[in-house]
Formats: sequence, C-alpha cells, structure tokens
Amino acid sequence: MDVSPSMLDIALQRDVEGDLMLADIGQGVPFRAGSFDAAISISAIQWLCNAESSDTSPVGRLTRFFNGLYASLRRGGKAVCQFYPKNDTQRNMITQAAVKAGFGAGILEDDPETKNVKLYLVLTVGGGG
Repeated sequence: MDVSPSMLDIALQRDVEGDLMLADIGQGVPFRAGSFDAAISISAIQWLCNAESSDTSPVGRLTRFFNGLYASLRRGGKAVCQFYPKNDTQRNMITQAAVKAGFGAGILEDDPETKNVKLYLVLTVGGGG
C-alpha cells in the first residue's frame, strides 16, 4: 500500500510478491475488521505528521490510520512500524495516537547511540501477549 503511483510502478517493475494498493493511510486502512494477524510498516507513518492542507491535520491522519489498523488486526494481533520522527514531538504524537486507538505500544530503538538510530513502534491489540 502506497500513496505514490510511481512507487507502486517500481514495485511492479521489480516483480514484488503480493498485492499492491494505491491508498493514503492517513485516510484510514481499507480492510475488513480482523483481517490480519500482523502488519508491518516501513518508513511511512512519520509522513502522517505532515499536513498537506488545513483540512488534513496530523492528529486526524494519525487517528484514522491507527484506528483502521487496530480494527483490521485480529485480537492478539501485532504490528511493527519502523519510522523516523523529526523530533520528540512527532515521536510522542505518533505513540499517543496508537495508544488512543487501543494498542499496547512501546518503542524499540536500534543503534540508539549512533546517527543511524532506527525506531520501531511495536503494537499489540488487546487480549494477546
């Protein structure tokens, strides 16, 4: 799933496995409730912190994404979102939106003492361990 047609074209050229979908995750996650056991996002959720217009607040985009993700995961489901926030304000806004949607959430930092630090938002839907 990507908002950029050109990124999906690259995926097609590389013969990636699986289905491709043109969608803006800031408008929600368009799947039936309980469709997935797990989900992975790589370098996407930080872009929800940017407002393209006054109608698209970062908090609203994050809320729609995390509410939709929560609904699409089965009870006990997990999600991991690797992301690069610009600052602690974005990091906290993202984490708070996930928790508000109902997720158990934590941040894992890989290489925290280097410039190559990677952040992973680890999410669990209630009822699982």
